[in-house]
Amino acid sequence: MAEARGHRVFEVGALCATFVLFAIAVARLAPSIDSVGELLGLAAVIAIGYLVADFATGVVHWLGDTVGDASWPVFGGAFIQPFRHHHVDPIDLTRHDFVELNGNNAIAGLPLLALATLYAPDAPYPCALVIAIVFFAMVTNQIHQWAHAPSPPRWVRALQRARLILSPEHHQRHHTAPFDRAYCITTGWMNPVLDRLLVFRALERIIEWIHPRLISAETAQRRAR
Repeated sequence: MAEARGHRVFEVGALCATFVLFAIAVARLAPSIDSVGELLGLAAVIAIGYLVADFATGVVHWLGDTVGDASWPVFGGAFIQPFRHHHVDPIDLTRHDFVELNGNNAIAGLPLLALATLYAPDAPYPCALVIAIVFFAMVTNQIHQWAHAPSPPRWVRALQRARLILSPEHHQRHHTAPFDRAYCITTGWMNPVLDRLLVFRALERIIEWIHPRLISAETAQRRAR
């Protein structure tokens, strides 16, 4: 219990630090954008960051579903178990509060965000890209929760219908047997490309070749069918 309380305090601190750093990053980037062309360039960088975040969340999601076992020390309980349990009880995600949902992502993104904020005036576009990726990756769990919520806010449903964020209809593809596609959960825009090219199937074969026991029992059973 004490460990859980300590981790929650750490999550709250990471979320507060993240929001402060985002504000500082914007303030440090603003002087570098002093023309319409630079503003358009920044918008393009943010759009690229959105796509990269979608791809990155797909890779992390695939790793959580596919590699390792929940009994592994450190990563098993903190990382692998939540992904596996989500397939058993998808609605459990909607029972998490804001801190539970976003705290771990904030912790993971803080080092990159701090570096990008520090160097933002010297390299505005690369740093803006990193900041955008961290921001969109951090809010992915919130977007994922909304995709499972029975009654999300109207403005959220409007974004889902416009496919600007992950929609329940698109995400249902991942929760339909054999549960081996549509891993990207920020917007889902990268899913058709990755699924058509069989990127994750190729990665599974590579991992099996490196060490068969790295593949989860669930994935091994699916591949054996």
